[in-house]
Amino acid sequence: MGKRATVRSFTGAVMLGACAAVSQGPVAKAVDLAAAEQQFKTSCGVCHTAVEGEPPRQGPNLHNVYGRRAGSLADFTYSAALKNADWVWNEETLDPWIENASAVHPGTFMNYRQSNPEKRKLVIEYLKSLVKPE
Repeated sequence: MGKRATVRSFTGAVMLGACAAVSQGPVAKAVDLAAAEQQFKTSCGVCHTAVEGEPPRQGPNLHNVYGRRAGSLADFTYSAALKNADWVWNEETLDPWIENASAVHPGTFMNYRQSNPEKRKLVIEYLKSLVKPE
């Protein structure tokens, strides 16, 4: 095999590998929803349900919470800090909330804290997956 053929073979192999890596990128970064649901149940399931139609527990039902204004469920009694909330639950508001709710919004009743950002991300991804299309 000549030098030119070797370079073409090498270049082809590199391009093929690059295409494979690019095509696997989003798949490799996709959230495992089963793992996300398990993390939600482990981290949040004692106080919250996320099953549509179930009554609240110690905390409100979190089904369809992503994108909803904080403190807005009619069937739950919120702290004054949440009754007067002027934010919507999304990644930017949920992440610090799950990390330490009382530090972010003093006067709230949630005592749970999760310092691990990967676990917080899984919980948020699970909550995002529950949003009903309008």
